Amino acid sequence: MSSELRICEGGSGIWLPLGGDWERDWPTGVKVVLYLLGLLYCFLGVAIIADVFMASIEKVTSVKKQITNKDTGKKTTVKVWNDTVANLTLMALGSSAPEILLSIIELAGANFYSGSLGASTIVGSAAFNLLGITAVCIAALPDGEIKIIKDRKVFAITGTFSVFAYLWLLIILMVFSQDMVDPWEGVVTFLFFPLLVILSYMADIGMFGKTREPSSHIVWSEATPEQLAELMMQVRRDFGDNLSQEQILAALHYESHKRRSRAQYRVAAVRDISAGKKVLGINDKFREQLEATRTLTRMTNDNKPTRTAASGATVEFVSSQYSVLESVGTAKFGLARTGDCSVPVTVLWRTRCGSAKAGKDFKMQEGNVLFEEGDTEKVVEVEIIDDDDYEDDQEFYMEICSAVATGNVEAHIGEKKEATVVIVDDDLPGIIGFVAEEIKVEESPQTQQVEIKIRRKMGASGTVTCKYRTEDASAKAGPDYTKLEGELELKPGQMEASLYVDIMPKGRYESTEKFRVILEEPSGGLRFDVSSDGGSESCVCTVWILADVSHKPFMDKIVSSLSPNWDEVALGNTAWLGQFLEALYCGGDREEQSKSSWFEFVLHVMSLPWKVVFALVPPTEYCGGWLCFFIALVMIGCVTIIIGDLASLLGCSMNINDLQTAITLVAMGTSLPDTFASRTAARQDEYADASIGNVTGSNSVNVFLGIGLPWMIGAIYWNIQGATPEWQTAYPGLVDTHPNGGFYVSSEGLAFSVAVFSCCAVVCFGVLIFRRSYFGGELGGPKPAQYISGGVLVLLWAIYIGLSIWFSS
Repeated sequence: MSSELRICEGGSGIWLPLGGDWERDWPTGVKVVLYLLGLLYCFLGVAIIADVFMASIEKVTSVKKQITNKDTGKKTTVKVWNDTVANLTLMALGSSAPEILLSIIELAGANFYSGSLGASTIVGSAAFNLLGITAVCIAALPDGEIKIIKDRKVFAITGTFSVFAYLWLLIILMVFSQDMVDPWEGVVTFLFFPLLVILSYMADIGMFGKTREPSSHIVWSEATPEQLAELMMQVRRDFGDNLSQEQILAALHYESHKRRSRAQYRVAAVRDISAGKKVLGINDKFREQLEATRTLTRMTNDNKPTRTAASGATVEFVSSQYSVLESVGTAKFGLARTGDCSVPVTVLWRTRCGSAKAGKDFKMQEGNVLFEEGDTEKVVEVEIIDDDDYEDDQEFYMEICSAVATGNVEAHIGEKKEATVVIVDDDLPGIIGFVAEEIKVEESPQTQQVEIKIRRKMGASGTVTCKYRTEDASAKAGPDYTKLEGELELKPGQMEASLYVDIMPKGRYESTEKFRVILEEPSGGLRFDVSSDGGSESCVCTVWILADVSHKPFMDKIVSSLSPNWDEVALGNTAWLGQFLEALYCGGDREEQSKSSWFEFVLHVMSLPWKVVFALVPPTEYCGGWLCFFIALVMIGCVTIIIGDLASLLGCSMNINDLQTAITLVAMGTSLPDTFASRTAARQDEYADASIGNVTGSNSVNVFLGIGLPWMIGAIYWNIQGATPEWQTAYPGLVDTHPNGGFYVSSEGLAFSVAVFSCCAVVCFGVLIFRRSYFGGELGGPKPAQYISGGVLVLLWAIYIGLSIWFSS
C-alpha cells in the first residue's frame, strides 16, 4: 500500500485524536504517558462492559423448556441451549467481543481497506490465551492436586481447529493468492465457524468414536421382574443365602453402580487416552472381588496362590482383592503356603488404613499366624465396624510383614503380599423425589399456601440433606409467588417431607404461569431418580398457576397473546434502579462498602465513571436478556473504537508499528479479564474444561468471526467495486498484476506471526498431552512440575513476541 500519514503525524483514526494539530505538537513523552494511561483505562472499561455482556449471555443461554418423552409420556425440563454450542457461540463472542469488534471496526473505519491492528490483535490474543492463560491455570492448583479436561473429544476438535484456523490464514495469503483475499476464501473462512460448532456438538452428544457409555446403574422403575430375579440370584450365589432384604438391595446396587472416587475416574481417563494400563471396569473389578470373597471370605480354585521359582516355603494371601459387607461383623481372609510344607512357618501380618479408617470402619489388627507342619491354608480375621450412616465404599489393606521358617528351610513372601479389602456399605440412604412432578393450583383472592410433597424411597438410613430453591419461568418471584431457598434435612427413617410456597393473588383472567421448585446437591449418599424430571443431577417440580375460571372477565376478546409480562417489566425497572445504586457503592451496596479496604476504594473511584455509564444498559430481565445483549454489544464497540485509536496513537508516538502494538499491549489488555476468570475456574471447577478447555474454542472463533467476517466483507466489497481510482492510488504496485482490484492483505508481518504462533501452539499441546500422560491431568501436579510446565509456556509466549517484533522491525 502506498505510504500515508500515520495517526500521530497528521492522519486520523475513527474518533481520535481530538486535539488535532495542537495535540500533535505535544512532547513525545507526554503523549506516550497519556495514551498509555488512556489505553489502560479503556481496558478497564471494556472489561466492565464485557461482564455486563456476559450476564446477558448467561440469561439467554439459561432458558429452559419442557419436553415430553415419546416413550414414557413424562415431561422433562431441559436447557434450550446445548452447553457446547453456547460456549462456542455466545460465550466465545462474549469473551472475545473486543478483539472481534476491533477487527470489524478497523475495516469499516478504513473504507474497507485492510489494517494490521485487528488481525494482529487476534493472533496476539490467541498466543496469550493459549500460552499465557494455560500457564497460569497449570500453576494455580495446590501442590499435588490434579484436574483433567473431561470432554476430550470436544477439546480435540477445538484444539485441532485452533491450529488449523491460523494455518488456514497462511494458506490464504501465501498459497492460493499472494497477499490477496478472494471472496470465496473469505466465505469459506467464515463458514468454518458453523462447521466447528456442528462438529463440536456432534462430539458432545457422542456421535464420534464410541458413543457415550450409558450409566451403569439399574433404573429400578424400568427393571423387569426377570432382571431383578436374575440379579438377586447372582447376589445370593456370590454372597451367601443368609442375607436380609436390605443387604440384598445394597449388593444389587453395588453390582449395578459401584461408586468410584474422583481419582479413579481420572486415572481411567488418563490411561485411556495415553494407551496406558487399563483400569478395571466396574463389572470386571467387582466380579474379580466376588470370585475372591463372599460375606465370609471364601477361597476358590481360581485363586490359587502364585508359585515362585524360589526354593523353600512361600506364603501369601489367597487373593489380592476382597470385598465384604459392612454388616459382616468379623471378616475372614485366607493365607496360603506353597512349596516346602515340612516345617512350621510363622507369618507376621497387619492391617493398614486406606480410605477406611481404623476405629471407625474396621479394627486395626496385627498378629502372627503359625503354619504347622503340613498346613497349607490359614485364616485371619478382621473385625468390621458397622454403623447406620451412609458412606462411600471404602477400602483398607492387609499386608504380610515377615515369614520365618524353622530349621534350614527358607520362607519367602509371594507376589500377593498385600490384599485390598473393600467395605461395601449396606446402609441405603434412598432415592428422593417429588410425589408429583407437576402441581396445578388455581389462584384465589387471598394468598394461598401450596404444599409440595417430597418422598424418600428405597432406603432411609442416616441423616441426608439436599438443597432446594425456586426458579422463575413465566411466573416471577415476588409478584407471583414467594421465593424459596434452603436446605432440606431428612432424619434416619424419615420418608416424607414437604415444602410450602405462597401463591400471590394477582387477578389473572386466562393466563397460565409457571415456576419450578428444584432439589439439588444431595449429600449423605442421597440420590435422585434418573427417570424423573431433572435426571440424576436434580429433581424438578413444575408449579402451574391457573386463572380462576369462575371470575373470568368480559374482556377476553381483547386480550392479546403478545401482551408483555408486566411482572417482568416491574422487576426490570427495579433492577435498573438497582444497577445505578450498585454502581455508586463500593462493593455494590452499603454493607459491603463498610467492609471495603482503601485499595478497593481506589479501584472503585477509578472505575466509577465506567460503572455509571454502563448502568444505562437495560437489565437482563427485559426481553429474556436480548435487549441487554445488543446494547452492551454496541457499547463494547464504542469502547473498542477508542482502544483502536489509542493503540495506534501510542504505537505511532513510540515509533512502533501496529502489529507490535497489537500483539503486546492490545492483546494482553483485552485478555487479562479472561486470565483471572480462568485462574478462578481452574481452582474452583471440578474439571479443567472451564479454564483451559474453552481457550481453544475461543481462539478458533476469533479467526473465523474476527478475521473471516471482515475479510469476507472486504473481499466481496472490492470484488464489486473493482479497481477504483482510490484503490489504484492506494496500491500502485498491484495495478498491473490485479487490474480488477481486490482485497489486499499484506502477509509480510502477519504471516510470520501466524507461523510462529502455530509452532508454539503445537508445542503447547504437546506439553498438555505429556502432563496428562505423566502426571494424570492437564492442570496441577507437584508444584515443581507446575512451575516448570508454566515456565515453558511463558517462554514460548516470549519467543513468539520476540520473533514477531524482530521480524516486523
